[in-house]
Amino acid sequence: DSVWKKIKTSGASPENHAVDQTPSSELTGEPTKQNQSKIANKRIQSMLQVADSNPTENSERVIDVFVHRMRFLKLNLRPIIAMASTPWSPRRLSSGDSHQEDQLCNIHSQRLAISREGGSVELLNTKERWISVGSVPGVRGREVDALVWVCSKSSPTSITVQERSFESSKLNVLDRHELIRYEDEHRRLIGCSRDGTIFELDFATKRQKNVIGSGGGGVFCLSSLYSRGNCDNESAGYFAAGCEDGSVKLYRISDEEDEKCSSGLPQLISTLPSAGNAVLSLAWLPGHHGGMEGSVIFAGVADGTIRRFDCTTAVFTATISTGTVLTTRSSASTSHRWKPTLRMTVENRGLREATKVWALEALSDGTVISGDSLGHVQIWDGLSGTMSQTFNHNESGADVLCLALSEDENKVFASGVDSRVICIERQQGNVVQSNSKNASFEPPVMRKWINTGALRQHTHDVKALVVCHKHVRNNSDYLELLVSGGVDTKLCTYVAKDFKSSRPKIWYNWPMLSPVSISRKRRLLCVARAKQIDIYQLDCSIDVKLQSVLDPIVKDETKCHVKTISIQSSFNLNCATISDDGNFLAASDAASTYLFSLGIEEKNGVINLDPTKLNLPSGFKRPSVALKFDWQKRLYCASIDGSIAVLGMPPTSNEKVTLDHVFKNHSCRLPNKSHHFPFVFLDITSDGNWLAAGRFSSGKGAVHIFALPSSEAGNYQHWWSVPEMEATVNCIKLLGGGSAESSLAIGCSNNTFYIFNVIRRSLSDFSHEMGLPILSSLPSELTSRPEPITSIISNPSNLYKFILVARGYFCVVDLHKSVPEHSNWYPSNHLRVKRQVSDDESTLTHHWTTRKRSLSFSHDDHINDFSKKSNNFTICLRYSNILFQEFVSEKEMVIVEEPWMSALEELPDALARRVYGA
Repeated sequence: DSVWKKIKTSGASPENHAVDQTPSSELTGEPTKQNQSKIANKRIQSMLQVADSNPTENSERVIDVFVHRMRFLKLNLRPIIAMASTPWSPRRLSSGDSHQEDQLCNIHSQRLAISREGGSVELLNTKERWISVGSVPGVRGREVDALVWVCSKSSPTSITVQERSFESSKLNVLDRHELIRYEDEHRRLIGCSRDGTIFELDFATKRQKNVIGSGGGGVFCLSSLYSRGNCDNESAGYFAAGCEDGSVKLYRISDEEDEKCSSGLPQLISTLPSAGNAVLSLAWLPGHHGGMEGSVIFAGVADGTIRRFDCTTAVFTATISTGTVLTTRSSASTSHRWKPTLRMTVENRGLREATKVWALEALSDGTVISGDSLGHVQIWDGLSGTMSQTFNHNESGADVLCLALSEDENKVFASGVDSRVICIERQQGNVVQSNSKNASFEPPVMRKWINTGALRQHTHDVKALVVCHKHVRNNSDYLELLVSGGVDTKLCTYVAKDFKSSRPKIWYNWPMLSPVSISRKRRLLCVARAKQIDIYQLDCSIDVKLQSVLDPIVKDETKCHVKTISIQSSFNLNCATISDDGNFLAASDAASTYLFSLGIEEKNGVINLDPTKLNLPSGFKRPSVALKFDWQKRLYCASIDGSIAVLGMPPTSNEKVTLDHVFKNHSCRLPNKSHHFPFVFLDITSDGNWLAAGRFSSGKGAVHIFALPSSEAGNYQHWWSVPEMEATVNCIKLLGGGSAESSLAIGCSNNTFYIFNVIRRSLSDFSHEMGLPILSSLPSELTSRPEPITSIISNPSNLYKFILVARGYFCVVDLHKSVPEHSNWYPSNHLRVKRQVSDDESTLTHHWTTRKRSLSFSHDDHINDFSKKSNNFTICLRYSNILFQEFVSEKEMVIVEEPWMSALEELPDALARRVYGA
């Protein structure tokens, strides 16, 4: 629904604990019987309402605005298809020999890649609230069916660290940034599709690159030796692809600096003998010294068999024929040859159709675990090919689609069409583990497997399971997590060590960058989708100066839709924005940037658009990753190479778009690598004198400030590069402008923020007084919230007050007031108000304490005592799944929400299962 409300949050008065004294039924705006038929016909409607909290005259209001609440835009997340986590292989620091330090180094750089329906791929930071730090919108009509990480270059086993903090064996900020950069430089993400293509996903350019055809039809699965944590000269860049024609093809990912292959395309180095049917799953065990020699590939085939292929090695000095893996050992050439050695047949229970082996995992001792279309999880002896145990995943025989293996290889997790996630654990015993780095795997010592537990957090099919490692806050230890994702679009994390007893956590990974932008003067909302741009008009029939409660006004929201602009391209859109006056619209995909003149005609309050595509100047015909208009009709375009182009808009339709300037000196020292994320944040002061650009990073160069000319005779100048931050930058906002001194607010992934003085190129007085780091000085109710800050907005009428916006709340900050020890909650008896909030899975049993619903507000509410707290940093929980929030005017705000129930309505039907007692 689209609801107008007037929110007056009061505090600092012991007589006014009630934030909103209007009855809940009146606030909800339930429709009358006359309108029930419209809802029954699923017509999209809105309600217009103003609610007055009627506080006392002496109480101070935290915020006093009308809220236009929009909940019908259908900006739902897409189902998850595949996931891949970066391998966990600790690096040794040359200045220390602590094993805990080795673990800490690698966990700081953990990444999780997720592919969604529609072709998009996201890169999540597992350490910092699972935020999305990179994305590839993808190609239309090309789903990414499998993902795998490879290592493009050999990496040494020790790193020299110049600076170190010796407290609690923790690395300082500089060391951590260097280690993260070092790890990311050697990782490359490979994807495949059923259209027969294999490609690399580049998060710097936001596109698929180095695309090749498999030559064997559709590609269903990928596997690499790097997934086992090996990154040496021999096996770092090899990966295997299972194809539709039954072949398994081996590729070597070449570094762009490789003289033998300057194109950077994956090189086909071997094709294994065909299995006769499509290869649906792969598992690759490393051989001697963790490399190619002596390695084994297990392939799950659509004919109901599991094939084993062994790699043998022969050394030759003469010329070797093609079809083998060639490496160089001094003056001799080494040939790695593959041959099929074993075939294991999966039962089909008398069915005519063969059983499909959807998932495979292989242990270092040779044990093979399979998940099939009959709902079985089976344990195999990889040496003899005999099946030792069978587990029924579910009673209905639904397919098992994915498997995951714990670090110690003693736990296997399985799920599929039946969304239940089960844990199968191997009994403990005195077993000598084989060392896969020194020899091929040894015969397994028989130990019985037991189904120890099951959890059901998803409502629909689970398509992917991965195991990640997360650093425990305030501790040098790490936590092993199981991550699941599927059709219901959400992520669930489980503690692998205590799978049955610990409570899973659910993460709704809404995009960090909002697809919505606003034109305040024309009251238009621009919504960017994958293939089109929708434009909506905000209602303007309500006078924001009214101070009384109005009766609900039901309106047809289809009248809010103004225009749909379709973009003809092979790529999905990655960004779009509309100018503040509503005259221009800009959008971009992975191929090019598009600019439109909207041609607005308004009659009787109804807006009609006539978009016209404008030609870009010859010096700027490239894709953009961020776009922003200023009030002087200039468009700022952040490109994939780090440069920022300034385009001048034509005053009339007869004139052309001009290229006024290009900022590029600030990024000349950064190489064009995938781990150097592009600028995705752009913001401009109200007077148009300053421009800020930011990226998802915490190192040097994450945020830059540029000076803009106030007249045609002025000069463009790179002003300052903000120092390194303690956490990843999530959002930026330029405050002030005009008569007020300009400042830059930066929101970080740990829910902290810093204020910088732009003129002095330093921290502001507020941030200096708070101390460094600021995390311990802010209210714990804010910093402990699991939802990260996604944007910062400010009211034009108050330059010293701004709002921190997250997906599940927003927090009002007043820089002229002292920072309280604890934040207020609004409403104080909301279900999401918790006595103890933890965003870390280190608390194995989460003690959630929520208040029950109440028809009235209690004056002795012990959760929120206004008489003891300041009303600064008040947290509003009234809204959830906030995708966009911005001021329309001084007394008016728009909030775009995406209700979870509306997302569920668009999902397909889940598996019908029998429920006990139903």
